[in-house]
Amino acid sequence: MTDEALSPEQFNVELRDWVRQVTGKADGGAGVAMARSTFYRRTSGSKLMPLDELIRVVGGAVPRTLDPAHQGEWIRKNTGIWQSKWWKAYAWRDQHAGLPGSIAPGSASAQPMLTLAAETTEAPPPATSSRLTFPRARVAVLSGLATDQPTIALIEALGRWLENPESNLFFLTGPSGSGKTIEAREWTASKEQVRYISLRDGAVDYADLVDEDRSPIVIDDFDLISSSAEEHGVTRPDLSELRSAFGRGGRFVVISKRNLQTERDELAEQLRSPARLEDLGVEEAVVVRVEPISPVEVRALGEERGGDEKLNSLAAEMERGGGFFPATPLVLKQLYASIEEGAPAPRTLWDGYTVHLKHICGQPWDRKSSRIPSRVRFQTYRDIAWDLFTGMDEPGSQEQDLIPVPRVSEWLFANLQRDLDITRQRDFLTYEWIADLLDHPEVFGVSGRTRDSVESAEFAHETFYRYFVAESIRDRLRDGRAMALDGARFVHMHLGGMVMSFLKAGFQPGDLDAVARLSVRESLSWMDRLICLYLTEEREDYGEHLDQAPERYWDELEFVLEAFQSLFLRKAAMYQLVLRGRVPVDGYLQILDREEDPRTVGRERDALRVDTDITEALVRRLHHPVLTPAIPITAYRLGQMGDITCLSHLEGLTGLPSTHEVVVRTAIQRIKERHEHTA
Repeated sequence: MTDEALSPEQFNVELRDWVRQVTGKADGGAGVAMARSTFYRRTSGSKLMPLDELIRVVGGAVPRTLDPAHQGEWIRKNTGIWQSKWWKAYAWRDQHAGLPGSIAPGSASAQPMLTLAAETTEAPPPATSSRLTFPRARVAVLSGLATDQPTIALIEALGRWLENPESNLFFLTGPSGSGKTIEAREWTASKEQVRYISLRDGAVDYADLVDEDRSPIVIDDFDLISSSAEEHGVTRPDLSELRSAFGRGGRFVVISKRNLQTERDELAEQLRSPARLEDLGVEEAVVVRVEPISPVEVRALGEERGGDEKLNSLAAEMERGGGFFPATPLVLKQLYASIEEGAPAPRTLWDGYTVHLKHICGQPWDRKSSRIPSRVRFQTYRDIAWDLFTGMDEPGSQEQDLIPVPRVSEWLFANLQRDLDITRQRDFLTYEWIADLLDHPEVFGVSGRTRDSVESAEFAHETFYRYFVAESIRDRLRDGRAMALDGARFVHMHLGGMVMSFLKAGFQPGDLDAVARLSVRESLSWMDRLICLYLTEEREDYGEHLDQAPERYWDELEFVLEAFQSLFLRKAAMYQLVLRGRVPVDGYLQILDREEDPRTVGRERDALRVDTDITEALVRRLHHPVLTPAIPITAYRLGQMGDITCLSHLEGLTGLPSTHEVVVRTAIQRIKERHEHTA
């Protein structure tokens, strides 16, 4: 290698040699916080890994034997060295190649964008990025900082806290992949007096870290459970562990994934109580939450990238669906990467949730911080959700959304025992698998509440629960198995449109054939038949399925119609009864007028438009011969959701009763007004 030039191939060889030398492992092992296959792929051939991943590799390779007080200096030094080499390797490449992982430094967007880089010794050459770089993390201030803005830049919030010596705690929370660690490490590297430690590196005596000059210390991964935790007494770190350090004058930036709005564990309760914080020695605490990236920011990024239609499509989908949850850089980068690789643009919330949840389930395994494979974790969450769905209904109250830890343990071990590689491990019976599962609570974790003194757990967000319920239902229907739900409880379930939109979006071509075959089974319960007929109502042979439903099904459906507590289930049942001529269509129209709110309409749109444009889907329903009795309903929906292209179809409707002609005329007027407003 020379100082003047360094090819990408040479760079990759040197990086792999360096990682092997520093970590003692060919792929860096847990040190680089990256799966072996990913590390090999990123350092093979003539491709350069993005700068953000390079910084992640360098920071992750810090020697575990190094004194924590010197880790920040080590990271800053080696990050600078490897970034310098990276730019040399980049300069060696074709000058017209896109710049991996960065926006052109001279561009207007360079300042507010997250380049994921520390200080460099050379200015990067101007280029147009072929990879995606999302805006820097912005935070909502929950307490401790005065601001007249809904959000401020995380770097700004950290800077303001650092300048206030009276405050000894900066608590940062946000979902996985939102940029907390990357930005905190970059901020640490730029401040000589700030040190960084991660609980993944082992136990820490916080009081011993406090210097006489009260140098701030960043504590990452403040969610890890001790590996020696008892199965039924799993606890996560809380601020009481910092009491003595606060007493010695310590100042800390604490990074956590815990959602303070939904979790009720000890840490969350401490942060909600000024009296408890004072008792712990906390002074003028600052608490902030990383906010999801907004559709407006994604659209602006698309414009900055020269009118990127992929990003504009993604922004439109986020606006239509109310925003992916959570819309973090990690989720959006993965969605965008799938688009660049030829996959269709995400059309439903199910796409966004699938990307996020599968990554979250696989991340601990990939980073070698968990021994539970992604498939086992994912299946366990699915089994737990189904258990809640069939036994306690869906989360919504202070009691119903909890599941005892022993029950969680049963599901986990049932799935672990299907994996021979795991069961053959020498310590299979002694390793604390349940602590491992609950150690990563982004999706499902320990609750701070108890019932009858039994430790319980819950999903971190109710939409995660609904996603896994939909996955469970789809698996059963796809295999030709009935759900076998209890009829007395079914009418009281709050089964919503979100579960059904998740359910329909996840079906692959041909899956509905199995559902159609199941729907005509003579012994099928009325609950299962209702769901199966709902899922197949756009098929050409739908009329045959309706005709094969036994008369007792229609009698039972009509009998329980008014007992449904779920608006979605009541509409699904009434729609089928309308088609059968059992109830008038006007009753359904009254529900649409009086009981649907904007969120319900959005969920209905999700369920109606799977794999197609919403207008196209509704027009197809308009001309479906079996759905003719429901034409007023379809016309009403077109007025809510359709575009100008459906006017000719609505104007061509004839022979309707006068009350239904009013529905059609109103729909036409709404479409025209909406078109004029958006033109």
